[in-house]
Amino acid sequence: MATLKTTTYTNGTGEKHGTPAVLSSNSPATGRHLGDVPITPAEQAPAVIERARRAQNGWFKAGLTHRLEMLRRVQGNIHRDMDIIISLIVAEQGKPPAEALSEFLASIDVVVTFIGLAKKTLAPRYVFEKLLPYRQLWVERRPFGVVLTISPWNFPVLLPLAPITAGLISGNTIVWKPSEYTPLTSQALAKCFWEAGIPHDVLQMVQGRGDLGAALVKAHPNKISFTGSVPTGRKIAIAAAEQLIPVQLELGAKDAAIILEDADLDYTVQGVIWAAMHNAGQACAAVERVYVHRSRMAEFLKKASDLIAQTIKVGPGEAPGTTMGAISNDMQMRVIESHVEEAVQGGAMVICGGKRIEGGAGRYFAPTILTDVTPDMKVVREETFGPIIVAIPFETDDEAIRLANDSPYGLSGSIWTRNKARGLTLASRLEVGHADVNDHILSATVPKLPWGFTKDTGYGAARGAEGLLGMTRPMSFSIPRFGNVNIPQLFWYPYTPLKYGFLRRLIRVLYAPSLRGALRSLFQR
Repeated sequence: MATLKTTTYTNGTGEKHGTPAVLSSNSPATGRHLGDVPITPAEQAPAVIERARRAQNGWFKAGLTHRLEMLRRVQGNIHRDMDIIISLIVAEQGKPPAEALSEFLASIDVVVTFIGLAKKTLAPRYVFEKLLPYRQLWVERRPFGVVLTISPWNFPVLLPLAPITAGLISGNTIVWKPSEYTPLTSQALAKCFWEAGIPHDVLQMVQGRGDLGAALVKAHPNKISFTGSVPTGRKIAIAAAEQLIPVQLELGAKDAAIILEDADLDYTVQGVIWAAMHNAGQACAAVERVYVHRSRMAEFLKKASDLIAQTIKVGPGEAPGTTMGAISNDMQMRVIESHVEEAVQGGAMVICGGKRIEGGAGRYFAPTILTDVTPDMKVVREETFGPIIVAIPFETDDEAIRLANDSPYGLSGSIWTRNKARGLTLASRLEVGHADVNDHILSATVPKLPWGFTKDTGYGAARGAEGLLGMTRPMSFSIPRFGNVNIPQLFWYPYTPLKYGFLRRLIRVLYAPSLRGALRSLFQR
């Protein structure tokens, strides 16, 4: 957990330079102190945005080829520092090394993918207008300017890398405020950019809490990319709307998996339990609701609880054999405990887990399966963001889809079945940004696919070509097609009966719904 402390800093001559507040990073798995980083005071937010604004024009004018070369160097530095970054993810976020490695893989893949997509995606797009054949028309993509990126703690490398990389490639400058719970991981990642030659004013990383984020929003960046909770996202959206700042929001989720009666249950249980318990359930795309055909419910509960008992070992990521790590902070632990407690008091049955794991300095919650829940319970309606699933029976396909869509969130969802065609038909009815058949999280991390959202989960898209386009605005151009030959426009003054008659007939011919209609219009008066 990151806590606020103060320390005394000196400049190069040893002269005292005040006592700025710092974030102190401690491992959620062991309580071990990891290090301190200075906080950027909220009152400096306008100056931070202004520095980025002054640097943006030069960064854009350097050209796409130069920016891509810089990002290739960043890729090289991230690759070089793989073990350092993974060890920091394990220490600060509390996940096992295998999960930190999978985050690293997805992260560097995002950088490589954006580099590969950039030239084609950002290339000018030429259009032809039949009423203006003598004009050359095209669309270019222009950066917004300064993009404020606010990222969370659960995937401290993957989640900020997508908007940062897309933003920089597109010619924006970036002001990045990472989570206060992962300051050291964020610092190591930023170092990979700076050591690649990207100027500090082109990518500024500022450390702090919510007050700093609010101040940066008020300092009027040109776009905001925020990943975090729904309440904070609403506040940012309101503040941005008052300044007409475009926003990309990735907020809460309550993903559902639907297990049909014909599912391969051994395969399905492996996939669903991993998707639910990966990163101790602290993933926006984690499965939290499992709808099981009533005929398979007892078998599912038995196989799922057995798999948890046999394969999930909870503990510090550094400990041998650990497969599920810590809960990142006290705030999240309180949410998890309150959701489970309310459900149990309301009559829910605990199949396994259901409580905090006591002992030691770490913060852990046992992997939990609940049944006999009701639709109004928080564990069914609200994002729990922990190693908890609720198992709910259904009778028909229509009922399963209705239950899965009965949620304020819309991130991802999955159908588990031996019938691929049936699975695809049902997946297409899910109200989500990403739908899977016989998978849940893995295909959602493919960086060539857009990571999109609906409902209260947010709007915009990260990753894919859409992620690059989302960091730009279109700018259209029109020039004479034939050198310096300027042809007077038919719509200009003077208005004459001859021009009117010609345009009237031209429109009838060009926009007729069929060739026969066009020929008929050609000879009509």
